[in-house]
Amino acid sequence: MSVSLERTLELPSRIQGLLNQRLGHRRADMWFHCASKVRVESGKLAVEAESSFAADWIRKNFGTDLRAVSQEALGRDDFDLRVVESGATQAPESHAPAASESSDASSHRMPCATPVARAHTTQAWRRLEDFVVGPTNQMAFDAASTFAASNIIGNCLVIHGSCGVGKSHLLQALCRRRRESRTQQRVRYVTAEQFTNEYIQSVRHGTIDAFRARVRRVDVLAIDDVHFLAGKTATQTEFVHTLDAVQLAGSQVVLASDEHPHLIRRLSQTLTSRMIAGMVVRIDAPDLALRRALVKSAALRKAIVLSNEAVDAIACHCVSGAREIEGTFSTLEALRLTQNADSNAHPNSSPRACNEISCGVIDSLFRREEVQRSSNPVRISEIIDQVCSLTGVNAEQLEGESRHRRVTLARALVAWLARHHTAMSFPEIARAMKRNSHSSIHASATKIDALIKAKALVDAGVAGECMIEELLQRLRHTLRDASRRRRA
Repeated sequence: MSVSLERTLELPSRIQGLLNQRLGHRRADMWFHCASKVRVESGKLAVEAESSFAADWIRKNFGTDLRAVSQEALGRDDFDLRVVESGATQAPESHAPAASESSDASSHRMPCATPVARAHTTQAWRRLEDFVVGPTNQMAFDAASTFAASNIIGNCLVIHGSCGVGKSHLLQALCRRRRESRTQQRVRYVTAEQFTNEYIQSVRHGTIDAFRARVRRVDVLAIDDVHFLAGKTATQTEFVHTLDAVQLAGSQVVLASDEHPHLIRRLSQTLTSRMIAGMVVRIDAPDLALRRALVKSAALRKAIVLSNEAVDAIACHCVSGAREIEGTFSTLEALRLTQNADSNAHPNSSPRACNEISCGVIDSLFRREEVQRSSNPVRISEIIDQVCSLTGVNAEQLEGESRHRRVTLARALVAWLARHHTAMSFPEIARAMKRNSHSSIHASATKIDALIKAKALVDAGVAGECMIEELLQRLRHTLRDASRRRRA
């Protein structure tokens, strides 16, 4: 293969990678994988948007980014943007011409462009078969699977849980299963941000009837990130009317949110009542066994060879969910490319030795991340609060003389985290914990180091029995969230 041909074949993935770097995976996937398609034509970047709304939004909000990507990948700072009309901005309704957004608009579209765009959108959605199931997400998976097959459990399903636990995967997979099993049905998947933007644009341009036809004349309406609507009074009102219209027509609604409807601040009581009237299921953060399964699944999908120790290291570190694991594997893919370059320079080395990523490499990677994050120190009061919450030990017990195993573990965790995530010395930590001598604080932190080295299991009370590294990572995660909320 010639160098120029090889470079041409690599351009799509390189362009997608540059967009991910500049916009983040979620926004890049939303606007340049689902709402539009990016290609290279005659050495120039070309963007095909599925609607004039998507084209206007891309030109206004991402024009600078597209020019920068074009300059870096192709050596020219311009791009073509054109509209290839299809049945909907995010989720065309079916493979048949009769299931377009509205009967009036369908007669003016190019019939050859519609199936291509629809097939592209459907293929971008996740699959139920790829969802890794465990105790923390079993109920949500069963509900989504049943909902995709029929409406025997009602016409409204609400899935909630923290970021990165698989809500978007289930919504997209549900839509894909319904689209593939019932090709004549109209299925639409959008985020609440897209719903809001399209609603605002339709009001400004006097096209509210066309907007309502798109989102209401469907058999399945899936809305992701519903918490985005918090505080947006007019959009919430329109959203309530949309839910009523879809359900009165006998169609199904699937919603996803980071929190239970009752806990979303600045969400109207009317919208909350509509959401809790359906089946509400929660996805919890994955336990250690499920995280191991997620790591192995990602490694198999990306053809990355990991030692068993490396699998455990990633599973213990990435406690928040599948999205954090995916981010780790993006870094590992870059690392694998480096290793492959080294193996080409040393052709006599063992293929498995070159391809397998060891636990030492993983630990080194995570240590670098922690060094970068430690530039934002946390308060010791936050450390004490989070440790008490996770272990079930109260502040009085922590400051008292109890030698109960769980209390001594809590003290050791506070000492270790304060030493690593604040600028405090051991005497200062001792005073903050109301201890008479800092030598006990030093001994407690040393105890945690020994547990980490031994990869020990500990009984953490509310958190249950888990590996010490997993417990520390959970605490780091909650401390980062607390610090972000404080700075906001």
